[in-house]
Amino acid sequence: MKNEKKVISIHKRELRDEDSAFADFMSKSEEYFNECSRRDPKSYKDMSPSELEVETHRVLQEMSAFTPFKKDEITLVSGHSFPDIMAGTYYGVEVKSTKEDKWTSLGSSIVESTRNKSVEDIYMMFGKLGGDIPEFKFRPYQDCLSNIQVTHCPRYTIDMEIKEKNEETIFEKIHMSYQDFQKSEDKIDLVRDYYILQGRKEGKHEMPWWVGKKTIESVDSTESPSIRLLNSCDPKDIMKLKAEMLVLFPQIILSDYSEAALWLCTHRFLLCLNFRDLFSAGGQWKYLNNEKLDIPYPAVFGRLMETMPFIKNVFEKDNDLDYQEFNPALANCPNKLEAWINQAEENLNNISYKVDKNMIMFNSLGVDSREFLLNPQKYKLKH
Repeated sequence: MKNEKKVISIHKRELRDEDSAFADFMSKSEEYFNECSRRDPKSYKDMSPSELEVETHRVLQEMSAFTPFKKDEITLVSGHSFPDIMAGTYYGVEVKSTKEDKWTSLGSSIVESTRNKSVEDIYMMFGKLGGDIPEFKFRPYQDCLSNIQVTHCPRYTIDMEIKEKNEETIFEKIHMSYQDFQKSEDKIDLVRDYYILQGRKEGKHEMPWWVGKKTIESVDSTESPSIRLLNSCDPKDIMKLKAEMLVLFPQIILSDYSEAALWLCTHRFLLCLNFRDLFSAGGQWKYLNNEKLDIPYPAVFGRLMETMPFIKNVFEKDNDLDYQEFNPALANCPNKLEAWINQAEENLNNISYKVDKNMIMFNSLGVDSREFLLNPQKYKLKH
């Protein structure tokens, strides 16, 4: 909020409670809008969004005579500006509508990149144009945003009856005021964290495709990221990606690929049609460093051998991996490689697999997993 005082003048008089005056202005406008619709419902039913903006502007200008707001300060900006109508310097009205007989619709982008920087208080004017008689509601903007939905970018979903239904707005769900959320430079991260946490609470393996910062930057520049097939990548890049996935999701060793597959799509925009084969293709491992094994090892053990140099390289170089979100045990760890080897070793020792109709526990083979992981190409069988 700006430190300077907001002043609306009328007849050379100052108003002390500006926000209350704006709320009263909106209430009067809602009452008048609905009165106009009852008198002539047909003229509203077929209004386009731009026509409704013009009509809203007319109504506000007409009703301003009964408020401290000046008629010539009620301006229609519309187009790519947010909000559509300004009332003086600090107040605005966003106009939305639906042709259906319901109070819900898809709203504006959560990024608000075209927001007027001076506006502090916004109302939503929503027109429900379906039904016998079109109806209109004016509500504080933050009070009618129920959720986030994605088309080409994350957008609010509008529900003009949230309060009547005693439900929560999206801001109440993420425990933050709209004002603080709007000022935040990490909007996408805040909403991402909420949806991922909710998914985990509900036992779901899911990630919004738009969770990455790269995605929202691409949306802002009108370059929507494309999803490619993983097999179109260079083999060295695929090995690097495999290493990153094993680092973030060591549960891959236990054949749990769900989160890694989602991460590959949402954070690297790559789709793999044969995900399991990345880590367990080729059947069981019958040779280790040119020595024949008495009992074949699971394929993932051999794949780890191939990937370990790339995994070490991940830890040696700076990277953009989000440890805090996907593998928090590594987030603030001074020796991430050592901590990851502990995780991998624990998973290896819990592997069970079938050999000649018999179930084998990997930890019964006497393999020194730690030594193998640190020096896979030099590892020798213990006789």
